[in-house]
Amino acid sequence: MGDAAEDTHVDAPEAPTVAAKHVERITTVTPDVALLTEELARMRVFLGVCAVLAGVLMVCAPLLSGPPWQRFGVCAACFLVVSASLWFRLTIRDAEQYTETRLLVVAYILMIATGCGVYFVGVFSPAPMAGTLGIYFLSLGSSRIAAFSSYIVGTLMHGVPAVLIASGAINDPGLFRDFGSTGRDKLLVALLVQVVFFLTFVLARLSRRATRELIEKLHSALAQVQKREALLVEAHHELDRALATGRPGVYSERQLGPFRLGPVIGRGAMSEIYRAARIDDGRPAAVKVLHRDLLSSEQHRRRFQREAEIIASLRSKHTVRLYTVGMDGTGDAPAYIAMELLEGHDLAWELRRERRLSPERVMSLVDQVADALTEASAAEVVHRDLKPQNLFACSGEPTVWKVLDFGVSKLESSGTLTHGNVVGTPGYMAPEQARGGDVTPAADVFALTVIAYRALTGRPAFSGRELPRVLFDVCYVQPMQPSKLVQMPDDVERVLALGMAKDPNERIATAAQLAAGLHAAFEGGLDATFRRRADAVLARAPWGSKITS
Repeated sequence: MGDAAEDTHVDAPEAPTVAAKHVERITTVTPDVALLTEELARMRVFLGVCAVLAGVLMVCAPLLSGPPWQRFGVCAACFLVVSASLWFRLTIRDAEQYTETRLLVVAYILMIATGCGVYFVGVFSPAPMAGTLGIYFLSLGSSRIAAFSSYIVGTLMHGVPAVLIASGAINDPGLFRDFGSTGRDKLLVALLVQVVFFLTFVLARLSRRATRELIEKLHSALAQVQKREALLVEAHHELDRALATGRPGVYSERQLGPFRLGPVIGRGAMSEIYRAARIDDGRPAAVKVLHRDLLSSEQHRRRFQREAEIIASLRSKHTVRLYTVGMDGTGDAPAYIAMELLEGHDLAWELRRERRLSPERVMSLVDQVADALTEASAAEVVHRDLKPQNLFACSGEPTVWKVLDFGVSKLESSGTLTHGNVVGTPGYMAPEQARGGDVTPAADVFALTVIAYRALTGRPAFSGRELPRVLFDVCYVQPMQPSKLVQMPDDVERVLALGMAKDPNERIATAAQLAAGLHAAFEGGLDATFRRRADAVLARAPWGSKITS
């Protein structure tokens, strides 16, 4: 009918010690982030080259021939380029200062200054080729406006004076002039320069598009690899659990109270679950037996007894029915709890077979689990170990889901019997639970939301082979954005984000509210207040970000 609770005791990860009061976010590398990182590095190099070239020309300009005003104009243009390049290069050390407005200002300064310099040096000299450098680098960037503007300004700054000079409307003031060519020859040269400018612009934009497509493919492949690795880790855990069941146990074929025990169908840190049958009428049952080596532990006996009390106090059809309890545990007779035997499969089995469930099935699952958790919360019980292995789909139509294993539950009125240890399954426990803090019904909301995330996306929200890493992620890392794994409405993402909020005070308060929120999100009727709360949480902690405080 399901496995015994995996009673996992772990040390809480140390919170990072950061003196700053603000929240640092380090976003996961997405195609946009990768392109922006590359663009910033490229822009710093480009600006450095511009500053060096303009600086060299500014030093050389006074040594050139020509009237003083012309040499002064070249020096002024070069000084403007050096100043703008160095200013922007220093500014974008902070990536947040790399804005489109600043980029446009610098792009205009560079292209206008370059155009002025070309005009003074000679529009029919090799100088216009310097414009291709600016057009190419600026057109590789993310800003379409900056790319198009740099191209237009560059073409105008060269094309207009070139046409006026070729037509004889104005004299050529350039240091390097072409005295032997006709006006038609000069117009053709100007046209060729314009063609080079245009091809440079197109080449840069196509190059950016190709780079983006390649990065997106690599990112998609990486996401699939990470997803498969997470599923593989999950499958290894399931295989280990499966190998431990279906075999004879210590008490197989023995009578325990009114039951005869069969093979083991579930194992945990505290107990084993046996398939059993009543001796008098053959009625099937599941008998949970406390491990023999724990019989002498008063703490474990009390926890085992408390589980029986919790199960007996719950009446929801989504919790397991209790038959009888044997808490003597003297001599060769262990303590046991006899419950209804469930036929069907747990959610972990369902997800191994289908990888993810339809929204309708997920909503039904959450509705039914929420019903059980609502009753448990009213009885001041926190489950603390919700996970796919502890949610069981009973055979039949419609599917009835039952919540298993209240063995590590917390009675809020009487506290916990775990002496401050972190108890639960790392990939599904709430951050406050992972830190060993106070655990409330909000922890079960977090776990149920993580289960919904897993069922909807086909990928665990938090997974890994190393326990400390999983616990760190639970506390300080946001899962990958669900819509990057599977198509879903934005409002569903909002519900998942609010259900997995790191701060329990920001989280959805109850399982019933989570269920109602999912229904409203899938039906397009999510409350505006709910949206604002979720957007505020995501603004502080975006999907895929690492949060340290």
